[in-house]
Amino acid sequence: MSNAGPLPERHEKLSPSPTLHPHNQHPSPTTIATAATTTPAAPVTPSAQDTEDKVDGVLFNNSPYLVGRGSTPHHGGGPARKHPLYGPEDPFAPPQEAATKKYARRFWILGSFSFLAMFQCLMWNTWGPLSASMDAAYPGWGSDTVAMMGNWGTITFVVFVAPMCWIMSTRGLRVGVLVCCTLVAAGVVLRVLPILFSDNVTFFTVMCHVCAILVGTAGTLIMAAPPLIAAVWFPPKQRTTATAFAQMCNVLGNSGSYLEPLLVKEPSSPHPGPEEVQEIQSDVNLLMYIWAVVGVAILVAVYLYFPAKPPTPPSLTSHVERLDFRAGVKMMARNRELLLVTLSYSLCLGVPSAWTSVLNFSLYELGMTQNDAMWVGLSTTLSSGLLALVVGRLTDLMYGYIKLTLLIFLAVNIALFYWFFLLTWGSIPVSIWQIYVTVVGGVAFNFSTCPLFFELAVESAYPCSEVMVGGIMTGANNFVGLCFLFLFFIPFESYQWVTYVLLATQGLCLIPFVFVKENYSRSNIDRSDPASAYQPFNELSSPSNAT
Repeated sequence: MSNAGPLPERHEKLSPSPTLHPHNQHPSPTTIATAATTTPAAPVTPSAQDTEDKVDGVLFNNSPYLVGRGSTPHHGGGPARKHPLYGPEDPFAPPQEAATKKYARRFWILGSFSFLAMFQCLMWNTWGPLSASMDAAYPGWGSDTVAMMGNWGTITFVVFVAPMCWIMSTRGLRVGVLVCCTLVAAGVVLRVLPILFSDNVTFFTVMCHVCAILVGTAGTLIMAAPPLIAAVWFPPKQRTTATAFAQMCNVLGNSGSYLEPLLVKEPSSPHPGPEEVQEIQSDVNLLMYIWAVVGVAILVAVYLYFPAKPPTPPSLTSHVERLDFRAGVKMMARNRELLLVTLSYSLCLGVPSAWTSVLNFSLYELGMTQNDAMWVGLSTTLSSGLLALVVGRLTDLMYGYIKLTLLIFLAVNIALFYWFFLLTWGSIPVSIWQIYVTVVGGVAFNFSTCPLFFELAVESAYPCSEVMVGGIMTGANNFVGLCFLFLFFIPFESYQWVTYVLLATQGLCLIPFVFVKENYSRSNIDRSDPASAYQPFNELSSPSNAT
């Protein structure tokens, strides 16, 4: 695209940007001021490429702040576009001058949402760690019932992700989170009704399915909303960290579920006596009461205080209006980089995420009991959450290396799952320490890629709404998990087939990912604001910037 002339006067008041690496080729403040005062702006005639970049009459990726599409801020990608293609009334244009401010209340927003995310995940995985107890004390509760409880989460996600994302996109963050809280609270309360009014096992089982459906529906926004909360409430240098923290708390819900065997008795045999069955059922009833109280308490807390957005946005791009739902869907459907990232993400995390809900069955075949599996699952989820948080924070500090980091983590992940494959097939002697290293390490490195995939996708899809990007990614992820969990209804002789699926999906995710081009459109805009932005790590350490 050829230059249409120097910058017009509308950019004269832009806040001066910090010194940039030559590869970025952004115009300096002096250049902007000189061009604005000495040469009148030439009219802009959109080219054929501009026409291709239109969605509902809005031009994208042609901001004078942005480098060429598919480029990284430190690897080049062509000179910055010197002519503005945003109209004076374009709501998607970066602001000429905009106040930014950080509020301490953002930590309450993130904390309350993260606790909701943790509780929702705990409710989704309520029955996996208790599979032996439920099978012994409740007729009809076998591996297929436990798998179906987890599968409802993936089914409802695929079905309801679009309408739930529409609700949050049109009604705002507060309404969306309140809807999630209401669904979770309703589910856990309904699960208590059979305990209060009936001893019928079938009634209890039906209510557990209803609860799983409601909790799974709430999970659509809980898994998709972290990047939106980070964008609305946090400055650029804390966005990936905020996303990683919410996702960490979500996976920590699995840790809570693996502590449930401490409250529910493990059966002494597959067919315990009546007294032991009664004891197990009493423990389960107490657990249901506890979760009902927690669910209602979260709903009350969020209702009392959870504003949709801060009075003053934390960054330049927080000022910019996002695409509406219809235009966003059209934009994402033809965004090559977003589709490649989404495919890689769903293949990478879909199976391991679903596997954690039925991990017990794979560990039983290695000679572990329900209590042994509890500690493996607990260690797995704790390690996954903490590693994801560390990776998210390092990504904020050393900006510009998302793809390289992902490739390294995926390689380590494949190696650990291959080790577990050798254990399950008897190729090497089984030992406890090897089970911990392969399962805990494999799942931890796998999950720690989650905030990086989200950040890369949101950057590539800007100015699409962050919750819509999160929705399409987690929808694809849950579809893969849905297919995986349905395999448990096939009467295989053992669960060794799980390791085949783990290895296959981890290898396949690399194929689309190698074709992904890093694109930091959103952060390129934010870096023009010295108050809220930051430079890539290698630019900060460049000798040319030492002064």
